[in-house]
Amino acid sequence: MFIEHYFVKTTNLPGEFVPPDYIGGSIANIPAPIASLFQIPFDGLPPLREPMWLPISDQVERIVVLLVDSLGWDMYQQSKTDIGWLSSRLEIEAKITSVFPSTTVAALSSLWTGYAPAQHGMVGLRLFFPREATLASMLRFSPTFASFPNSLIDAGIKPEAFLQVPGFAQSLATYGIKTHSFKGYGIVYSALSRMLDRGVFETHGIVTAADLFVQLRDLLEKTTGQLLYVNAYWPAIDTICHAYGPRHPSVGAEIMVTLNLLKTEFLDRLSPKARKGTVLFITGDHGHVEAPVDQIINVDEEPTLNEMLLMRPAGEPRTPYLYARQGCQKSLLNYLKEEYPDKLMAMPSVQALTSGLLGPKPHAPDIAQRLGDVLATMRQGYNLLTRQEVEVPKLMKGRHGGMTAAEMEVPWLGIHLNS
Repeated sequence: MFIEHYFVKTTNLPGEFVPPDYIGGSIANIPAPIASLFQIPFDGLPPLREPMWLPISDQVERIVVLLVDSLGWDMYQQSKTDIGWLSSRLEIEAKITSVFPSTTVAALSSLWTGYAPAQHGMVGLRLFFPREATLASMLRFSPTFASFPNSLIDAGIKPEAFLQVPGFAQSLATYGIKTHSFKGYGIVYSALSRMLDRGVFETHGIVTAADLFVQLRDLLEKTTGQLLYVNAYWPAIDTICHAYGPRHPSVGAEIMVTLNLLKTEFLDRLSPKARKGTVLFITGDHGHVEAPVDQIINVDEEPTLNEMLLMRPAGEPRTPYLYARQGCQKSLLNYLKEEYPDKLMAMPSVQALTSGLLGPKPHAPDIAQRLGDVLATMRQGYNLLTRQEVEVPKLMKGRHGGMTAAEMEVPWLGIHLNS
């Protein structure tokens, strides 16, 4: 696949922004080296650069990717003194980027396909569906104005057909490699899981981090000698960051507990037979920034801005997709640039696509509709919220979805368990 120059090559960015590196340094590039380690072809984005996987490429039969939701590079660095054992075991330690927007639904879709957001079509938490005339949450697969979980399925939208590219597990299954998915017990049958799990041999519901690592150990012991790919997802750090902010002591404590459980309940207890040919990678889907109350832009309290909008913003509070009233596209863009220069960066949505910010071509057929007229990316800790979001009982203190280094940079760690 031809890879265009990514965003930083064509557009000037604020100094605090880090663009996604789809050329060979993002989470969207993870499936390709996994395919290479299994010695099978892959048609998605190119692999991570060779130093990020080639040093542990000998005699690989089983690959485990542990995705720790919201484990940003800065959080990982701050926690290293509490997980010193990990540094001594690592054979690969690198910094890669998330995708853009840096949000879980887009990032997981890239990790489960090997394509960028503009290619697979999952470009944000809230997307506009013109035919159904609704703005919908992609976590609940439901209109945003009320919680009717999975109601988009009743409208005729099939989760299994939503992503516009093949699932990575489907590609592996073609070559006889079984994929196992570990995720929260309550989301095993969610619409998002049905999108991501295409081709998965078995999905395992988990309750706690300890449960995850015990089940994971049990799986590897039962499948020795088999070709196997495992994707294990743990969300607790993201939940804590949203509730208390990424600098809260509970964040570092959860990172320490999670990774120490990885050691005591998984790595230390694996038999030599289960270790043979097994590689473990650890990464995050994005990081977090603090979301101060005094850095909220309430769209309902901005009359000039509100008058130029056709509907409530789609996308993310940190990267909203704005739909302009007829004839107001240029006025909306100019207003955002003039009124909020230190709070956001705004551009025509078509520019975001052509620059490669959301990924190289070919793009999903309806991607332009999903991005609206103007894409805005928030600076510092700013968020664009509606009155309903501001007035919720407990406002989120940490958020992601933007392009700051704290949101975009994540660790990529590798260990060959034979070592």
